[in-house]
Amino acid sequence: EFNEQFTAQSIANMQNGSSAHDRLEKVIEKTNRLKWSEVEVNYSDPPIRGFVDVVLDWEGKEVIGEIKTAKEEVFLIKQAKMTPSSNHLLQLLIYMKIRKAEHGVVIYENKNTQELCFIPITVNSRYIQIIDELFDWMRRVRKAWEDEQLPTRPFTKSKPACKGCPVFDTCWNVIEEKGDIEIEAYIP
Repeated sequence: EFNEQFTAQSIANMQNGSSAHDRLEKVIEKTNRLKWSEVEVNYSDPPIRGFVDVVLDWEGKEVIGEIKTAKEEVFLIKQAKMTPSSNHLLQLLIYMKIRKAEHGVVIYENKNTQELCFIPITVNSRYIQIIDELFDWMRRVRKAWEDEQLPTRPFTKSKPACKGCPVFDTCWNVIEEKGDIEIEAYIP
């Protein structure tokens, strides 16, 4: 049972992100590199459904693009290090695997200045290992659900992973203190 709880600030952030997506898709379209936008992707094992922000054509190769917005202080760190957030990287790698793409890009927009930072990602052995481990973890979690086995909670109520979780109420209203099985949390 999902119970999404959004604050006024998080709603405003999501709306800002949606506006940035729309704006940037129009800019990218003018480059004649945009093949598609908001492409639905599905995968069966493990079950995944998502939407790729943009699919670009770069010299005949498909490039998967994810558009994100960031506050200036976060944006400047990403720009200096040229590395995306781990959750943004995982999202992109999942989409790249599903679409069998070798290249991707995380596009960050500075919320303060609308400056852009393009962080290119190319599949390599490290990324293949990361995504294979993530998919295996998702399969274990799915199997536990199918077998009606409750995992022991890997976090406390106050951890950020729990506080923002849409199944927080359901999870923490379960009487059992300890689950049936141990599944470590996947922390990127």
